[in-house]
Amino acid sequence: IAKVFVDPASGLSDYEIRRACFEAKLNPIAIRGAAQFIRALYTAFIAEDASLAEINPLVLTPDGEVLGVDAKMSIDDNALYRHPDLAQMAETAGDLDPIEKIAVERKIAYVHLKGNIGVLGNGAGLVMATMDEVSRAGGKPSNFLDIGGAGKAEQMKNSLEVVMMDPGVKGIIINVFGGIVRCDEVAKGIVKAKDELGLDLPIVVRLTGTNEKLGWEILSGVAGLTPAASMQEAARKVVELTG
Repeated sequence: IAKVFVDPASGLSDYEIRRACFEAKLNPIAIRGAAQFIRALYTAFIAEDASLAEINPLVLTPDGEVLGVDAKMSIDDNALYRHPDLAQMAETAGDLDPIEKIAVERKIAYVHLKGNIGVLGNGAGLVMATMDEVSRAGGKPSNFLDIGGAGKAEQMKNSLEVVMMDPGVKGIIINVFGGIVRCDEVAKGIVKAKDELGLDLPIVVRLTGTNEKLGWEILSGVAGLTPAASMQEAARKVVELTG
C-alpha cells in the first residue's frame, strides 16, 4: 500500500502519482495505465465535490493492461447545489423503502432485507460479518444497520427503533467492538430502548472493548437480554431463540 500526502493548495502532481505506483511495487508495464486512473480519479474527486471516489476492482490483465471494472462515488450533500445534474440523479423519497427513508432522516446507515433477525453493529465490516454468521447459523437477517462511530445512547435507541419498524423481526443481535464507540453508551441506549419502546423479543448482545465492564454492569439484570462472548456464539443464540 502506498500513501501519498497531497498538498491541497497545489493538488496532486505527476511525480507523486509515479512515486505512489513505485512504492506500491506495481509491475512496471502497468504503471502508465495505473497513473492515468489515479489522475482521473483525483480529478473527478475534486471536480465533483466527492466525499468518496474509488475504482474497485482495478484489474491488471496478464498482458499488462489496467482495467477499471467497477467504480463508486459519493457526493457531499452540501455541495449538490453546485451540481444540478448530479442532484437530479439522487434517490427520491418514492425510491426508498419506507423504513430506509426514516433511517436516512435519522442519519442511520440501514438497509432493509427480508429476514426476521435484526442486526446491529458498529462498522460496516463488522455488521456484514455478523450477518454472514447469522446466515451460517441458519437464520435470515432482516437488515443491515451500522450504528456508526459515535454510538451514543440516543443513537443506539433510535437504531433499535428503526429495526423494530419491521413487523417481521423476531429477534435482535447486537455486536459491538468498542474502540471509539464506548460500550457503556451502547448499553445505556439498549436500556433506554427497552424502557421506552417496550422491547419484549429476544436480544442477544456481544459487547467488548472500551468500557466493556461498565457496559455489562449497566445491562446486568435487564430482562430479555442474552450475553454472548463471541460473534459466532451470538449468532447461534439468536437463531435458537427465534426458532
